[in-house]
Amino acid sequence: MKATVLIAALVLSSLVPGVVMADDDCSVPMANWQPREAVEQMAKTHGWIVRRIKIDDGCYEIKGEDGTGRAIEVKVDPGSLAVIRVKHEHGEDDKDYKDRRGEQSGPGAVPAPTVAPPPNGLFGKGTAPKVQIQ
Repeated sequence: MKATVLIAALVLSSLVPGVVMADDDCSVPMANWQPREAVEQMAKTHGWIVRRIKIDDGCYEIKGEDGTGRAIEVKVDPGSLAVIRVKHEHGEDDKDYKDRRGEQSGPGAVPAPTVAPPPNGLFGKGTAPKVQIQ
């Protein structure tokens, strides 16, 4: 009985990493893929120099340099050309790029609007908010 439970636990634990690792794979049908030329053009709009474009895990993968000359590896959704992940030469992920939704705060992104504090006297320049608990 113990051997059966142990075998079942080993089989189930070996399945979990595959599910977790498949998170950044792309599953776009080939008929819906953008051409490589569109990927190159998208990279140019970001200011990247493309050295190589290949397919990895069903996604486009761009190897090249960013605008500052650092080596980058970019994973791109082949259908929408949304940036999934950006890795720099030292292996760190770029936090400026969001996931498959394509939201960006990196090069070419529109800055978030600034909001003035409400005119209720709670906020002043350089002072902490006034709080009153009743």
